Amino acid sequence: MKDDDVLFCRKAVVNRLSETIAYYILHPSIEEQGHDASFLSSLFVDVNLTEITQQKTIFFRTSLVELAALPLPTNIHMVIFLNANELAEKHLETLSEFRLQGYQLGIINPNPEKFSADLFSIFSYVLFSLNHLSIDDVVARIKHPVLSSKTLWVNKVEKAEQFMRLLESVPEGQFSGNFINKATSVKGKRILAHKAILIDLLVALNDRESSPRVLAEYIERDPTLTYRIIKLTHSVIYRSQFNVSNAQRAIEIIGVRDLIKWVGLVMLGSVSGKPDCLFSMAVSRACFCQGLSAALFPKLDGAFLVGLFSYLPSFLDEDLLTLLKDLPLDENIKTALLEYKGNLGSVLKIVIAYEAGRWEKIPFDHLESKNLSKQSLKDLYIQSLKEARQMGVV
Repeated sequence: MKDDDVLFCRKAVVNRLSETIAYYILHPSIEEQGHDASFLSSLFVDVNLTEITQQKTIFFRTSLVELAALPLPTNIHMVIFLNANELAEKHLETLSEFRLQGYQLGIINPNPEKFSADLFSIFSYVLFSLNHLSIDDVVARIKHPVLSSKTLWVNKVEKAEQFMRLLESVPEGQFSGNFINKATSVKGKRILAHKAILIDLLVALNDRESSPRVLAEYIERDPTLTYRIIKLTHSVIYRSQFNVSNAQRAIEIIGVRDLIKWVGLVMLGSVSGKPDCLFSMAVSRACFCQGLSAALFPKLDGAFLVGLFSYLPSFLDEDLLTLLKDLPLDENIKTALLEYKGNLGSVLKIVIAYEAGRWEKIPFDHLESKNLSKQSLKDLYIQSLKEARQMGVV
């Protein structure tokens, strides 16, 4: 990824002295919305937010549904804002659970008369936006007693007279808008934290003395990865009956052998800006490679990774040689991916040819000698699509 990639947009949030005290983080292509769970998750994984935002508080907007998929970073102070129109008393228990997990929450454009004191107590921050409410409405709502203990933020301040009036009404408030500071694009290079974690895991797995605790320490460096690995233990694939709360227990359930497979899946699934179908295609190819390899070479490992990593250039926009250079993969896997050689390379060539309908490139006679008929190959392909659909919901 290039150094001039637009990572996100940010808008300064200032106090009455016009000192920047927080940054409002917005999606680069949908500034008005500003919330997208996959976009936010990728920021926590691929960007050094602490460095870019100068260790200031970070404001995000999202929805209650998307919040469930959002990791909780431990190294930054962030406030997540939810729209009041999407909330009701029935959400009290869910919101309380998020607070217990450590999330700090804010509410957008609330009418204090329409929410109970219990529900309002969940929120530490209140955001009023002048593109949805008039300045008179905002000033009136600010005076409500229930807001006296909240940190107030007013966004979309476009005029000097609006700013001056707000300073009189809420001198301890926080403010943002084009009058104060326009949103600016933040450019840079994504650090691709998943790749670094994958390298460390591969090295650790090559050390037979590595324990699940050691492997868990690598995974827990990234909240998104930890969350998804734990979530995996409750999928139909593993059917865990236990309440898994940490990466080590998740690894014990999943098994060390499958760990790299799932870390690879999470890595590709977290790359933003790519169509959903690309992830499905990569996973189905990985499953097809694994099924075909098991039929032809029962004792051979690595086919799943060969299929999955053959899609790395499509996800990360770099050539495969560069992407594989730093990964301590088995040479059989690298040779298969770069030269289509060896048994794994043969499997990959057959799978790619089958996906493209290039029947003349498939050695059907050789497969028949291995007791693998055309119908058996078709069955393996269909099975791979089913497995990919199952993995895609994790």
